[in-house]
Amino acid sequence: MGSCPFCRAQTLPGDSICYSCGRVITGSSGMDGRVKGNFMRSSTRSAKKGVAPRHAMKSSKSRRGKKKRSRLNQLGLIALIAFIFFTPDARQFVLEKWAELQAFIMEGLAPSQVYPLSAEYTVVRSVDLWNNHSSQTTTLQESIPIPSDVTSNERGEFALMYEDGTEVDKSTIQEVISMELRLDGETITIPANGLPHKDKSEAIVTSKGNLVWWPDANPLDNPSTESNEMTDSDGCRHGPCVRVSFDIPADTHDTIDFAVTLEATSHTWWHSSKMDGKVEGKSEGTSVSRSGTFEDIENRRSGIYSNEFASSKKWYDRGGMDGWAVDGRQATAPTVYQTAANIMASLPDDLQDNAYAYARATFDWLNANIPYDGDAPGTARSGEQCLDAGIGDCDEQSNAFMSIMRIQGVPTWYVFGALADPQFDSWQGHAWAYIMLPMSDEWCEDNDVILSSCYVEASVDVVNRKWLVHTPTAYIDWIDNGDRDGERVGGYYKGGSSSGGDLDRVRTFYTEDYDVSKSTWTNKWLAEEF
Repeated sequence: MGSCPFCRAQTLPGDSICYSCGRVITGSSGMDGRVKGNFMRSSTRSAKKGVAPRHAMKSSKSRRGKKKRSRLNQLGLIALIAFIFFTPDARQFVLEKWAELQAFIMEGLAPSQVYPLSAEYTVVRSVDLWNNHSSQTTTLQESIPIPSDVTSNERGEFALMYEDGTEVDKSTIQEVISMELRLDGETITIPANGLPHKDKSEAIVTSKGNLVWWPDANPLDNPSTESNEMTDSDGCRHGPCVRVSFDIPADTHDTIDFAVTLEATSHTWWHSSKMDGKVEGKSEGTSVSRSGTFEDIENRRSGIYSNEFASSKKWYDRGGMDGWAVDGRQATAPTVYQTAANIMASLPDDLQDNAYAYARATFDWLNANIPYDGDAPGTARSGEQCLDAGIGDCDEQSNAFMSIMRIQGVPTWYVFGALADPQFDSWQGHAWAYIMLPMSDEWCEDNDVILSSCYVEASVDVVNRKWLVHTPTAYIDWIDNGDRDGERVGGYYKGGSSSGGDLDRVRTFYTEDYDVSKSTWTNKWLAEEF
């Protein structure tokens, strides 16, 4: 007894067709019997459903062929990848494209802040005064800084100067339009830059007998002598200011408002694809590839920056236990010193003397490791104290940044003012840093730029992640003008003094009117890889 090769049903000797599935199993004779209907018996048992054996055999061969071709394709792909990665030029090309793709993805996912390109607004510096004493009058001696126009290179006459005498004009980033002081129901107009000056002997007397003047001299520049009786109560230690002598009767509240109307513009000193091309200054900006070395700093602007803001590793002595706010000395600021060493060690060997790379790596390190302290102490922590605490507000992180810069002789100094949100709805007092960074001799010579002018004087706001950029939301009240012991900085912080009574003094800022440009740009919060 046999079986059908198609359905595996049992067959008898001599069967030419399968009586279960009807298929011919003996060639042409079987087909003839099928046509004539020579079915001698009923279908056999044990027929099985499914693919017939010959069909299954044929299908199996087909699948094996496909698998073989698939393996060959896989081997070919592996060989291609191996060829790419073992060919130096091809491997470098692929890796560069992959890095570009990663950077593109990271930039798209990075947090950011949108700023207007320009804005015109009135910011009011308001001082609220409460005399909590039940019977005694308090006398306040208030000192209000007079802001001035600010350019993209405050200490230089131009942005760059070429060998042929051509100059690149510097930009105005803050232009003061008007200033006025409001107190006792009166409004007093303050002239631009406080000029002409008004001495205390010529002070304006309000209806309530309070005095207002804006002096010419600074007690630091004109110490008290027999011929010059000027004291701190007459002038301002930090520079141009409005002085107010104000009496607050017992158990009363009063306010002094100083309103400044100005126009401000976004400006950058950073030459990078990450910086929006709409922001002015990018073409003259610096970068890691354009940067000079630490030694180049002394050869820019006749060494003025180096002498005034980098020759000493310490800056602004608060006295007593508070000590130096900015300190890069190993003996007195070991944490600052070690942090600077770690940052330097993180740079590639060919960037160990690159001033830009060192400054930018410090900026990124602080952003990654020192969170903002919204409840900082009344007296700002020094750079050393900020790093030890692992937290800091704007003043304190600026102290840390400048301390690390001083170790390598990179000029940095204070900027004070106030910062608004991009909608100018809310303000807070603010401090940040300015920095001087040189371009390399090679870049300057290749571009025919006179070496003395080949540098940038730029803004660095660590806590707001604004690298070498100024935004219209930053109102500049006063810029440090060089004073190693910090008498002028201390004068700015002090603000005023009082005698008698029990005075509470609270300073705030708010926007009165504003007109913001519709054009905006986005500041991406991305670290820079070296």
